Amino acid sequence: MIKISVVVPVYNGEKYLKQCLDSVVNQSLKEIEIILIDDGSTDGTAQICREYLSDPRVTYYHKENEGLAAARADGIERAKGEYVGFVDADDWLEPDMYEKMYAAAMTNSADVVFCNCIQNEDGHRFTPEMRSGAYNRKEILSDILPRTLAYIDKNGSKRSIRWCNWLRIYKMEMLKENHLNFDRRFRRSQDLQLTYEATIHAQNYYYLGDDYLYHNRVVGDSLSRGYTKNMWPLYKILIERLYKDTEEFTELDLMDQMHLRAFFFATDCIENEMKPLCPNDFETRVRLVREIMEDELCTRFYGRIPVEKLNPLYQEYYKLILKKDAEGIFRATEKYNRRQERKRKYWKPFVHFVTESKLTGGIYKVLRRKKG
Repeated sequence: MIKISVVVPVYNGEKYLKQCLDSVVNQSLKEIEIILIDDGSTDGTAQICREYLSDPRVTYYHKENEGLAAARADGIERAKGEYVGFVDADDWLEPDMYEKMYAAAMTNSADVVFCNCIQNEDGHRFTPEMRSGAYNRKEILSDILPRTLAYIDKNGSKRSIRWCNWLRIYKMEMLKENHLNFDRRFRRSQDLQLTYEATIHAQNYYYLGDDYLYHNRVVGDSLSRGYTKNMWPLYKILIERLYKDTEEFTELDLMDQMHLRAFFFATDCIENEMKPLCPNDFETRVRLVREIMEDELCTRFYGRIPVEKLNPLYQEYYKLILKKDAEGIFRATEKYNRRQERKRKYWKPFVHFVTESKLTGGIYKVLRRKKG
């Protein structure tokens, strides 16, 4: 019996692939199948994948390049396990990841099991704001679904429960009964579609909040990861799908969260035009930002965003989107970045000196205690 089907999509991933696959084949849970989907690689990926075919649990498929969503969809179509999970080819797993996740699934009859991850070798840990343990249907509706698309944290920043597919296993029976799979068209944030739809249909859910079982490798920071050409058209098809899902789901009104998610995706695409690696001249960038602002998908969230809860930058974004002031977006962002740089360079060191230095730290702590 195959307990978990592990789908590993890979495209030109030879640099880290062996570490990834070693961590999968050496899982303490042995009743797994490992489905390698080579999405048209042109490097040494195919040779590395074939080295693992001596393990009878491993199958390898080479296909023309279609993107990550299509590769994962192909993996689901081939999966024979009770559950299906996903691993990115540059990441790696704790040896007992799937043993722990499967045990949680069995103990709680869970349709979805969710764990935490460690980012890169530096050990940075991501911990969602949710309690560890089992969630029944009522708790899924009250505690999980309202924060799966988007919410605003206490600092006015965009947040959501991490929707990464590789942090979850999904019950195959639930996926098949509800005809859930990846939309092959998606090229951006495709993880959200399956996680959102699976959570909509899940009757039981389990969060392994104390277990950091997945290692996510992120190369470079958000500014250096490159400019995405035609980013808004790529997101539009996803936003339209998510709006459709939200409209058809009548058990709970999630439309305000959907409007917020559309707004955040729009701002992501606007910020894409401000990246240092953007090759476009200023006039082209302004034109592309204006096209986003004038899109009918943006008009859907007008008046539906709790602007007062957003941080100053997002408040300014919202006002300028309503005005369709594309040039103003660039001025506002430049001003905000200068202010943040001054805080980083001057204010934060000053605060640290006052609160932590030998000269003033003791006085500060005494005053804080008296005030308390």
